Amino acid sequence: MDVSIVIVSFSTSRLLDECIVSIKEETHCAYEIIVVDNASTDDSCRMIKEKHPEAMLIENSENVGFARANNQGFALARGNYFFMLNSDTVILDGAIDKLMDFMEKNKKVGICGPRNCSRDMTIQYNCNHFPSIWIDFTLHTRLCAVLPKIKWFNLSQMKYWDYDGIREVDLITGCALMIRNQIYKALGGLDDHFFMYYEETDLCYRMRKLGYSVVYYPDATIIHYGGESSRNNSPGTVFSKTNMDHFLKSKYYFNNKNYSSVHEIIARVLDLSYGLILLLKNLWRKDLVIRTSRLKMARLYIERACH
Repeated sequence: MDVSIVIVSFSTSRLLDECIVSIKEETHCAYEIIVVDNASTDDSCRMIKEKHPEAMLIENSENVGFARANNQGFALARGNYFFMLNSDTVILDGAIDKLMDFMEKNKKVGICGPRNCSRDMTIQYNCNHFPSIWIDFTLHTRLCAVLPKIKWFNLSQMKYWDYDGIREVDLITGCALMIRNQIYKALGGLDDHFFMYYEETDLCYRMRKLGYSVVYYPDATIIHYGGESSRNNSPGTVFSKTNMDHFLKSKYYFNNKNYSSVHEIIARVLDLSYGLILLLKNLWRKDLVIRTSRLKMARLYIERACH
């Protein structure tokens, strides 16, 4: 078996079907598909059984999170390479084969990721530097927007780069990520203390300590529908309180685990300051939609930073 593809699904039946169809049409190496369903409320499981019976299906009775669900799938995987794939993706032009072929020829590459595009084929930023207090500072102060052409103020998502060539990076986002079987197992898989967010950051961080590299490989391309809503958030965009809560919890845990408790404390202080400023700036904003969204976000930053 060449590649084991694990797809964690949560109530995305239509997109999941489209994703699996694209795998079948565009993949020619020996592969298996393992779907881990996190207690979907739609017909995802029935759809898999009826339309894709060859796929292995794990039905969780509750949403166990992204990291733990992936670990469930890869525990049963037989491939030489493990491919972590979101359900809201479409494989284009043999992308999985291309990633595997590249890794076969480059033995020091431990993790490899494709070019991610939105449905209109615009580039998504799926590479990043490891988290840092400086990056958080540039985001919270909006220096990244004020000084967009200066690299050191735009490290987040590596937006100073055109994503136009093969490049070693710190990390690749987990919506489409290929890793060698033996490395995944040596690392003990994803850390399931991360319910969602930062799990692939932690995986890449630990893997690089083993001496392997993370490489962005744009000759392989996928469509990632989920990235569209977050690429250019308008000021009035309603944010998900649950997702943001998971994001902040994961950020603090990552800092404490991989850096130090001091890094975690500084990250919390920075987020607390940001939350307080956001609260004060929007208490009397006239636009009700924006004011409500911003105040909810401010309170969440304050509560989570102090928790």
